[in-house]
Amino acid sequence: MALFLLFSALTGILMATLPYPNSLYVFITMLSSCVIEYFYQVKRKNQSFPIAQLVGRMDFTLFPVAGYLCYGKPDTTLLLYLVFFYPWTLAHLAVNDFIDTENDRARGIKSIPVLYGLEGTLFWISGFTLLHYLAALLFLKQLGDIALYGFLLGFLVLGFANYKLLKEKSQRAGLFALFLFHVSLVLYSCSIILDSFF
Repeated sequence: MALFLLFSALTGILMATLPYPNSLYVFITMLSSCVIEYFYQVKRKNQSFPIAQLVGRMDFTLFPVAGYLCYGKPDTTLLLYLVFFYPWTLAHLAVNDFIDTENDRARGIKSIPVLYGLEGTLFWISGFTLLHYLAALLFLKQLGDIALYGFLLGFLVLGFANYKLLKEKSQRAGLFALFLFHVSLVLYSCSIILDSFF
């Protein structure tokens, strides 16, 4: 608790250095993330429908939003980014849960694999990956050619991650898929940054 309060205070000081109303935007984003994370941790132990996951992944989605709002403002680009990134976070969560299914069962956590089993989890991952692809088409309209090429690489990496999971259906494949999900995120981030310079 002491560490939490210390880092929260430091974060508050940093937020205060931002111009107004950006400081307010970032504060609201941080507060929302904390509330959502608390809800996720509590709700995921007592549910028959994955509401904790569907709501809880918004906290991950909000992290880069806070970065955007440091100097940006709520606009169409931000909305399309949210629509693009949210399905990725849901697919990523299920890959994480797929790897940790035994621990989730032992701790009484109603994760995606616990609720829907192996096949349901693979369907969840593939389905949200597909939604992520479709949402990316909207977001890419806000970006340039460099981002397009970076995103295409990211799509290939995610496609291969899904292929490995569907083919092998093992924890080892899950660990490799999780790594590939992170690679896709790096590709997206780097291509967006490079796209902003050129």
